[in-house]
Amino acid sequence: MLNVGIIGFGLSGRVFHAPLITACEQLSLFAIASSRKQEIANSYPHAQCLSPDEVLAHPEIDVVVIASPNALHAQQAKQAMKAGKHVIVEKPLAVDSEQCLQLQQVADETGKCLSVFHNRRWDSDFLTIQQLIANQSLGSIHSYAAHFHRYRPVVKQRWKELDPQGGGVLYDLGAHLIDQSLCLFGKPEKLWAHIATQRDGAVTPDFFDLHLIYSDKKVQLSCNSLIVEPGPRFQLHGSKGSYAKWGMDPQEQQLAAGLSAKARILGQDANRSEIHLAGQAIVHKPLIKGNYLAFYDNFVAAVTKGETLAVNAHQASEVIALIELATLSHQQQTICSVN
Repeated sequence: MLNVGIIGFGLSGRVFHAPLITACEQLSLFAIASSRKQEIANSYPHAQCLSPDEVLAHPEIDVVVIASPNALHAQQAKQAMKAGKHVIVEKPLAVDSEQCLQLQQVADETGKCLSVFHNRRWDSDFLTIQQLIANQSLGSIHSYAAHFHRYRPVVKQRWKELDPQGGGVLYDLGAHLIDQSLCLFGKPEKLWAHIATQRDGAVTPDFFDLHLIYSDKKVQLSCNSLIVEPGPRFQLHGSKGSYAKWGMDPQEQQLAAGLSAKARILGQDANRSEIHLAGQAIVHKPLIKGNYLAFYDNFVAAVTKGETLAVNAHQASEVIALIELATLSHQQQTICSVN
C-alpha cells in the first residue's frame, strides 16, 4: 500500500485526485494540504490535514500529488522528489520548459517516478478517436480540429484567471488539447497562434486559436470563453470519411456530483458521435468508455513493478515548449518552426 499526500484541494484535488486515489486499491489517501479543513474532515475523515511542507517531508508518505497553483508546481515537485517521494503533478508540469528539464533531471538523479495528470488521454471521445486512427477507419487523416469552448462571461476570482504565471486557458485547457495532438500525430513542423483576452476584466488569456502544421495534415486547437453553442468538440477528416463528436466526456461532471470512481457508469458517454463515409449514410459510432482510473493504475504499476509511465516528464515538457512557442508566434505575428 502506497500512502499518498495531496497538496491542494481545489477543483483538481477535490474532484479528480482524491476520488481516484481512494478508488485505487493500492493507494491510501494519507494526508491533504489545504485551508479547507472542515470539507476535508467531512469527505475524508481518515486523511490528515497538513501543511504543504509537512506533506513534502512526511516520512510515511510515498507519493505526493501536486494540485497547487501552476507557479508552485516545479519547486514542490523538486522538493518532493529530493525528499524521496514519487510525484504526480497536475498539468502543466511547470510554467516554462527549462523548469521541466530540471525536474526530469531530478527524477533521473533520485530514481523517482514523475508523472503529469494529462487525464484527457482517457476521455471517452479521445480513446474513440485513437481507435479510429489505429484502424484507419477514415483513411489517411488530413485535418483535425478540437476545442474547449464554453460560455463563462464573468471572470472568476481564482488564481487560474488572475495569475500571470501559468494562468489562463492556454496553460489550463490548451495543455490538454496539445497533449492529445502530440499523442495522435507527434510533433508538428510549424505552428501559428493567436491568443487574446476577450472578457471584461480578464487579466490572463481566455481565448486562443492554435494551428499545428504537419507535412500531410493540419491541426486546429481552440478555446473561447464566450461561445454559447460550440458545435462538435472534435472533427476528424480523412481520405475515406469524417468523424464528429459533440459534448464532453462525462467523468469530470460525474465525479463532481459525487459518483464513485468505481461506479460502472463512470465514463459512459452518450453524446452524439458520428462517422460520415463517402457515399454512405451517417453511422453512429459507439464511444469507448472513459477511464481516468487507468492513469493511477499505470502510475502504481510504474512505482511497484517498474512499468513504463503512460505520461512522463519528457512528454509533458513538449507540451510546455509548444505553449511557449505559441506565445512567441502570437507576439511576433508569424509562423514559427518547431525544433
